[in-house]
Amino acid sequence: MTTRRINLLPPEREERRRARQITTTIVAAGVALLVLLGLVYAAEFVRLNGQKHALETQQATNASLQSQVAQLSQFQQLETQLQGKTTLLNNLTEDEVRWSVILADVSLVIPSDTWLTNFTATVTAAGTQSGPGATSATPLGTIQLTGTTFSHLDVAKWLTRLAGVDAFTNTYLSLSSKSVIGATNVVEFNSSVQISDQALRRNQPGAERQP
Repeated sequence: MTTRRINLLPPEREERRRARQITTTIVAAGVALLVLLGLVYAAEFVRLNGQKHALETQQATNASLQSQVAQLSQFQQLETQLQGKTTLLNNLTEDEVRWSVILADVSLVIPSDTWLTNFTATVTAAGTQSGPGATSATPLGTIQLTGTTFSHLDVAKWLTRLAGVDAFTNTYLSLSSKSVIGATNVVEFNSSVQISDQALRRNQPGAERQP
């Protein structure tokens, strides 16, 4: 036996019920959408604030670094000034005779049984050419070296060693005579050399400004 439901309500009431259901569904969907939009907005707001904070932190870091760079720039200026003064000093002293080097060379070549009693140097000309390794045929001056040893053979040894110094040319002996000091027989000598361009600071290895 089949049971049939008979709706005795007016059709208008059923339509209103359906309309209310549809309206309720739409309202619920709208509320859900608003909630979703609110969550998205809150998340974006938090992310934006985080990026803003990161930007402010980076700007503060950049400002600190810029301040440090500004403080260090004075050292760059000082270095530039130092380089300029060093270049100027080298240009002014490149034709300077390095007497410290000459005296060191003489002390290295003098025989142990020979000693000097007089050292006289006269500079008569400045360097005529510029640049490392430049040389001039014109001597810069003359050095007179007077000393004492024990034999003429020692004098010859002294002259040979003296001629081996790069800064010297035209080694010359003007006197070699026997003498007596107390009870000891000695030989007194008077030698001279001419100073070449190799004695100039610009032609010395590592010719930076040093004593």
